[in-house]
Amino acid sequence: MKKSTVLITIILFFLFASASFAQSIKIGPRVTGNMNIFNRDGLTGTWSGIGVGVGGAVDIMFSRSIGILVNLTVFDMKNFSNTVTQGTTTQETSLSLSYLSIDPLFKAEFSGFYMVGGPSLAIKISSSGESSTVVTGQAPNVQPINIETKSAKFDIAVGTGFNFKVSPDVTLGSDFLVYIPLSDTYNLPGQSNSTLTLKLGVSVKFNIS
Repeated sequence: MKKSTVLITIILFFLFASASFAQSIKIGPRVTGNMNIFNRDGLTGTWSGIGVGVGGAVDIMFSRSIGILVNLTVFDMKNFSNTVTQGTTTQETSLSLSYLSIDPLFKAEFSGFYMVGGPSLAIKISSSGESSTVVTGQAPNVQPINIETKSAKFDIAVGTGFNFKVSPDVTLGSDFLVYIPLSDTYNLPGQSNSTLTLKLGVSVKFNIS
């Protein structure tokens, strides 16, 4: 956690320092929907799910084409579940995590269309899980799952987006990002695991500079 705090401090310092060289700064709220695919060594079946996030975006341009886009997601729920049916027995396992994430992304923009890429740091807020076993004709047997999770998650985020100018001071942005995992999601000794996330975001950005 200490390393994560240091990294967040460095990112925020870089953000404020960059603002002094900016030609324009836009800031505003952002909402996202995400699809999450979990993978682990020896895992059988498909583990996937959807989640939501809310937060903000800071769009800083140093020239007409080059800038940085910083996305701060204050609630980023990642859910994965798996269902296996054998005969009259169905077992469903579901896992859920929430994060505070910050993505400082380098941006190249041309006529509204832009491409971004850079690191993503996510700090875990909470995690939970449960396993439900259902036998035909019987009440479900639900058991909690407590798996130790990593306190921080690192990804490389790449994607594209488009800025629609609504007025001289208001821009509507849409983006699609792929988060490629660089670190494990859960603390499973001897078992490498990761979460690939596809994220669709919409933001309203107001020109403040």
